[in-house]
Amino acid sequence: MILARSARRKQLPLDIDHCSPISLRSIILDVRTPDSILEQIAQTYYDDEEVLRELVRCPNLSETTLAFIALTASDEIRSFISGTRVIDVVTAEAEAESGRKKLNTTQIILKMKPSQKIKLALTGAKEARGILIRESSKQISLSVLNNPRVTIAEVESFAKSQNLSEDVMRKIGANTEWTRKNSVAAALVFNPKTPVGVSLGFIPRMTERDLGILEKSKNVPEGVRTAARGMLIRKKVGKG
Repeated sequence: MILARSARRKQLPLDIDHCSPISLRSIILDVRTPDSILEQIAQTYYDDEEVLRELVRCPNLSETTLAFIALTASDEIRSFISGTRVIDVVTAEAEAESGRKKLNTTQIILKMKPSQKIKLALTGAKEARGILIRESSKQISLSVLNNPRVTIAEVESFAKSQNLSEDVMRKIGANTEWTRKNSVAAALVFNPKTPVGVSLGFIPRMTERDLGILEKSKNVPEGVRTAARGMLIRKKVGKG
């Protein structure tokens, strides 16, 4: 009877977040561990290089999870992947010839599930951020802007891009730390994808030269041209 009751007991769910280092290593090294668990470990311990090295050595790690590691980890881990898996971690634009298999992270990331993309957007390196900011899913693209590794240079590049969503422009415009830089504010104003309500808030900060360009530009909304024209007149009157 005791054995029968024990057999009917449900297994407790695996708590990856609170595994001991020894248990975690045993899970990774067990060839029976499914990739879904390895993927969960990669997402939880994306900043633990010792765990990542163990994962990279795991023979049943999928290319998708390997790509996730490559796009979130340091250059040292990327080099470790190339040396351990006999794979070159490359981008879509890379043209280096090699006899080794190439893991095209750019193509693999496009095949990731939404949950994987969101996690990657929040933690990934520059290459991943540049890909995911263009996602049609607002949840994914905006997650990139919540990534603590995003630089002001990237934000300025995003603000200039006409291929990103209005939601991305609106979130950039709402961040006072980023828009404190005049080049970011100007990039938003000159970008036709920026909502007019966002652009108008930065018009007073534009130089006379920029205002002169804006009032004649056919690439920005009429409301921006009108506001630029009015601000230019006020600045000239003020000088007089």
